[in-house]
Amino acid sequence: MMTKMREFSKGFIILVALSFIGLMVVQWGADYTGRSKRNDMVGKVNGHKLTYAMFSKLYQQMYQEERARKGNGEFTDEDLQRMRDQVWERFIQQTLLKEEMDRLGISVSDSEIVYQIYNYPLDDFKRHPAFQTNGVFDMAKYRASFSNPNIPWRQVEAIYRQQIPYLKLQNMITSTVRISDMELLDAYKKQNLKVKVDYLGILANDFYKSDTPVTEEELQKYYDDHKEDFKQKEKRQLSFVLFPIRTTKQDTARVLEEFQNIKKRLAAGENFNDLAKEYSDDPSVKKNNGKLGYFDRTSMVRPFADAAFSAKVGEIVGPVQTSFGFHLIKVEDRKMEKGKLKVKASHILMKVTPAPSRVENTESQARLFSEDAKDNGFTVMAQKDSLKIQKTGWFEERSGFIPGIGQNLAINNWAFTSKVNDVSGVYRLDKGYVVVSLTEIQPEGYKSLESQKRFIENRIRFLKSKDVAHAFAKGLEPKVKKAGSLKSVADQDKSGKIRYEVTPQFPIMGSVPGVGYDVAFNATAFSLKPNEISGLVEGDRGFYYEHLLEKTPFDSTAFNAQKEVLRRQLLTQKRNKIFMDWYNHLKQKADIVDNRKMFNL
Repeated sequence: MMTKMREFSKGFIILVALSFIGLMVVQWGADYTGRSKRNDMVGKVNGHKLTYAMFSKLYQQMYQEERARKGNGEFTDEDLQRMRDQVWERFIQQTLLKEEMDRLGISVSDSEIVYQIYNYPLDDFKRHPAFQTNGVFDMAKYRASFSNPNIPWRQVEAIYRQQIPYLKLQNMITSTVRISDMELLDAYKKQNLKVKVDYLGILANDFYKSDTPVTEEELQKYYDDHKEDFKQKEKRQLSFVLFPIRTTKQDTARVLEEFQNIKKRLAAGENFNDLAKEYSDDPSVKKNNGKLGYFDRTSMVRPFADAAFSAKVGEIVGPVQTSFGFHLIKVEDRKMEKGKLKVKASHILMKVTPAPSRVENTESQARLFSEDAKDNGFTVMAQKDSLKIQKTGWFEERSGFIPGIGQNLAINNWAFTSKVNDVSGVYRLDKGYVVVSLTEIQPEGYKSLESQKRFIENRIRFLKSKDVAHAFAKGLEPKVKKAGSLKSVADQDKSGKIRYEVTPQFPIMGSVPGVGYDVAFNATAFSLKPNEISGLVEGDRGFYYEHLLEKTPFDSTAFNAQKEVLRRQLLTQKRNKIFMDWYNHLKQKADIVDNRKMFNL
């Protein structure tokens, strides 16, 4: 059973990270007694509480892990909100899965741990150079290290002891999953078989008339019949004042002066890529030390490409300005590949950023405005300070995107925990600092017929035009049967309402140029025999007659060669889906209390 578990995808287990599990055992176990106070409770799952202190500690751990992964790059408000959401979701997952493991009596024996350590090393071991030979993991070297006292084997054992029960649970839930030969054959055909057709298209839009009358009764009937389509969640709207941070000529001059220092160090013999690692603002520099490898002219923005392709091998050019900032470029090689000239280069990117003192002054200005606006009113203080008030459009909770502001989960979260006329603190955006005020709340419910009238009118007109298109297309049926050629029908058409197209080859799940992904169109194409012409097919956009030109034959040899690999892929996908469906059902039944709004989380 343990061997089978190793085949299971890590997609779900990643969500319950092992370091998080370790903290939970220590921190959460002590609070299952219910001693924490209600006003300190961020949330509760089936009676198991997550206090604010626990949440903060787990959040700080996640923050440090992300910091180690990301390096020196700054976190956006969206990044921070995403981490807070992940802490909460992991708490739910861990609590529910731990309950199920206890209920099912899932445990792990010492012999299972030994077997797993011996046969299935952790990825960190596989990636470590000490356990590789010629860049490939060497099992013999790994096993020879078992007697090495410098390796923290007790910690390794703890990881396996935490991980194995989860794998056992997954295996228990999905142990009956099988992939039938019919499923294999169907998946292979979807991936490998393609068809090519020519077709006549009679599209509803070609019959659409913007002045087609629509009665009030038709409007009301459509609205009543499709009312759930007009359901909306609670929405909110903000006013905001932006305090922009702009760069100046002095900021640009400071960057150009820095490049002069870099050039002096290069002239003194220092390595270009070492300096890239020290100076470059390109996030990828941590991995590539500024090395871009080979690229053709179209792979880079024009100013960069022009400079790189104009330079000689060994030459350093720049600084060159692009939309990303200023670049110093070292051309290392040139070659022709498949008729295209390619250049190999490294670069140092430096962005023009405002002086820290200006950033600090702008933040202070925004903070003073926020404090005064809380005391005296948002609009009053904005008018007093001659600041421009802007409005966002309506937005939903946790949608992330706020019109006029952009992606910002932190501001979104604030908006849905505040009252009308509340004033926020200061938030940092890419373009500066912003202070917001909650202007209006639109309750959950249904959009009114009046507000959707134009949309419904257009929709009814489209449906009416589709009825006209259907009648027209149906009238072509005798011609299609008699002609035996779709092109000849199109050539004889004088109405201009018939479109004749030849498709490229496409798979059954593929999108067809001019048609899009249309289930009826694709299914019909694959059901036809060579040279057969279909009857009238109703698609999403209109109506079609299809003629099969080509169909790739089924290759039994290729199918048999790929069969087992495909079976493993499908089994993993199916098991993951079964497990996720099981977990989501478990979550729906759980008693979950979410108090994050109380803590602005």
